Amino acid sequence: MMDDSAQATPPKVAEAQQRGLSARLKQHILHPDLDPEKIAWSFAVGLAVAFNPLLGLHTAMVLLFCALFRSLNRPLMFIAAFINNPWTMVPIATASAYLGNFIRGRGIILDLSTVHWHEIGWRSFVTWQGFEALHEMLRPVLKSYLYGGMLLSLLAIPSGYWAMLLLARRMRRIHFTSLK
Repeated sequence: MMDDSAQATPPKVAEAQQRGLSARLKQHILHPDLDPEKIAWSFAVGLAVAFNPLLGLHTAMVLLFCALFRSLNRPLMFIAAFINNPWTMVPIATASAYLGNFIRGRGIILDLSTVHWHEIGWRSFVTWQGFEALHEMLRPVLKSYLYGGMLLSLLAIPSGYWAMLLLARRMRRIHFTSLK
């Protein structure tokens, strides 16, 4: 008698599930219906969303771009956009603030003495008074953060495009020549 779990999962699906995120990323890059340019554009758009300073809107932005650019690879856009996650959010925001401060002509010295991080809580985002207090507290660094984030987002497009284009072409060359 055969085990029901062995029949339920085809071998290729079970193999793909065992490999994890890197294997899925490889499958999207090697997708036969997409050329390397579309893969590179998908990654570049997602990466631009990842560096966008408008926190909380990244998923909505990716969904909008998925609707606008239907020929691009949607999962790859999501993977690139979620480079900005709870573990990477602080370094990305810090880099945005320092870059924005630098392009505003203020050097790399960033005054965070007026920001009381322990006062920021859920009420800062759900009440109007909390939001106003948060805005006042972040005012000294807010413009720098927004300018730097927008610049990083714009720079992510060409750098993400060319890096993924080179990677996709190389992976395809290696993969498809090994199949011969």
